[in-house]
Amino acid sequence: MTGRTPAALAVAALLALAACRTGGRDLSLAVKSDFEGGTADGWIPNDPAHWRVADDRGSRVYELTAPGTPGPVRAPTSFSVLAGHDVASFEFSGRVRCDTDPATPVRDMCVLFHYQDPTHFYYVHFAGSSDDVHNIIGLVDGADRVKINAEPAGASVFRLTDRAWHAFKVTSDARTGEIRAYLDDMAAPILTAHDRTLGHGLVGVGSFDDTGAFDDLELRIPGK
Repeated sequence: MTGRTPAALAVAALLALAACRTGGRDLSLAVKSDFEGGTADGWIPNDPAHWRVADDRGSRVYELTAPGTPGPVRAPTSFSVLAGHDVASFEFSGRVRCDTDPATPVRDMCVLFHYQDPTHFYYVHFAGSSDDVHNIIGLVDGADRVKINAEPAGASVFRLTDRAWHAFKVTSDARTGEIRAYLDDMAAPILTAHDRTLGHGLVGVGSFDDTGAFDDLELRIPGK
């Protein structure tokens, strides 16, 4: 017997599982962006005219103000990536708000990761409905995006149904290829996938066709 209570054992199991998902190493905060200084230092938008730091009830947020122009492959049209942090395993978290009319079920906001160029990256598509292209984890690999998450089309939990702020978290274990995406509930992922097509790259935020905002963005990576 270890002498540890069931509650302590449960906590230990959760910590061990979390460590396993990031290659067995603790996570360290690499970048925090709260935009309170009035600038988006380190963030590189694909169209600077569509991004700004704006006031939101006394707080500064990173706002996407207009949809982008479709490119050569079907993928998010507006995005901004965090420069200088090419990562493999990671945890990327923050807050997201979609400003499109909630009556539009295909509204979306996206989190990009392992971004290598405009036609090679993954993204999590948080949406107001679920089908084969909405509310998915997508892979853009030199061609139109492909759904890679395990949840059947139309069966994933969707929560981006209002103009409120939502907490999000995306995790990737490059060793196993495990990808998890969370919205509001940080204990139970709404989207899961296993894929190792792209092993590393930048993280970012964006959308296919909608406007909204991001805030309190934090990137954590395994310690050395």
